[in-house]
Amino acid sequence: MFPDRILVFNPKAIFRVNIPPNDFTFKKATCEGEFYLVMPSTAREVCYLQMLGKNIDVFLPYEGAGLLVKRTAIDTL
Repeated sequence: MFPDRILVFNPKAIFRVNIPPNDFTFKKATCEGEFYLVMPSTAREVCYLQMLGKNIDVFLPYEGAGLLVKRTAIDTL
């Protein structure tokens, strides 16, 4: 899975921050560690990404397209 992946070290990602009572904003933060930048192209890849935890194993990159996935989540496949 994910044949066209790019290894990225300490990437910047976007996180949603809730503001009480019913609002939210986004902030930029650096994710520590090794990640793959992937662009899912098959239903199998999309289903696998949906099973992973949002903002735990999968993050939105600050710049560019695709998704940031922890290296350990893909290397164990």
